[in-house]
Amino acid sequence: MRWPLDIWRTLFAPDVGTDHSTEPLNYENTQIARGAYLVQGLGHCGSCHTPRALTLQEKSLDERDSSFLAGGQVIDGWVATSLRASSPDGLGAWSEQDIVDTLRNGRNAHFASIGPMNDVIQHSGQYLTDQDLAAIALYLKSLPEIQGSSKVGFKADETTAKALWSGESPSRGAEIYVDNCAACHRTDGHGYEEVFPRLVGNPSVLAEDPSSMIRVILGGSRLPSTQQAPSDLVMPDFGWRLNDQEAAQLVSFIRNSWGNKAPQVSDQQVADVRKAMKEEHEQALASSEKQLIAH
Repeated sequence: MRWPLDIWRTLFAPDVGTDHSTEPLNYENTQIARGAYLVQGLGHCGSCHTPRALTLQEKSLDERDSSFLAGGQVIDGWVATSLRASSPDGLGAWSEQDIVDTLRNGRNAHFASIGPMNDVIQHSGQYLTDQDLAAIALYLKSLPEIQGSSKVGFKADETTAKALWSGESPSRGAEIYVDNCAACHRTDGHGYEEVFPRLVGNPSVLAEDPSSMIRVILGGSRLPSTQQAPSDLVMPDFGWRLNDQEAAQLVSFIRNSWGNKAPQVSDQQVADVRKAMKEEHEQALASSEKQLIAH
């Protein structure tokens, strides 16, 4: 019954013998070429960070198409962010060292990894050589920014920080933030470097699809423990404390404060994510029970 796969491969898998799209690209230097090899091949970053068509093939395999590593794909409920030079929902504001630090330790001065990316860092990224990490970072920073309209944006604005600092609560979402989040992420949204990530201009915060952020707030998150950063810092879950409306108000506040600009989040979006997380938990428990019975 492998004939459907044969048809799929004929339609979508590149033929290195005849497909012109497999011709080598000319890179500026060997380090960028090495980074391209690692990202496109061994690292297969596009498997998550490149959007897929309805027939499930990656829409592009290298930077000759603007969809390559453009993000937006939802995998197991988590949104893969853009790895292009787009800002703010990509790596435009990141330095090469920021990329290296994230791949090695799951954190940099203003960002912390979440969701499936933690597994990538735990089991792969932290073991890459300095040379390979630098090559990957250089290649990713060489990718051009994606042109086009976006529903998200960022332009630093201190209005929210000043209001919260003075004791004003411009919205119910702001009140929830002060009560639950400000102790770690601060009233200015900048957090603490390599400990509590900043929410200001954060690509995960500004993703058009808010699923990842909703998941972090409802279920919490844990940083991967690596050789150079062994502390697996934990963010607690707030799903037990916040109802759907409160969580939506909180996420919407964060996504539209300190200069962040992203679509508002509805109660229904939170309810959908909460339901999906509950089903995932129940499936995991059922699977564990089956394994125990089998042994």
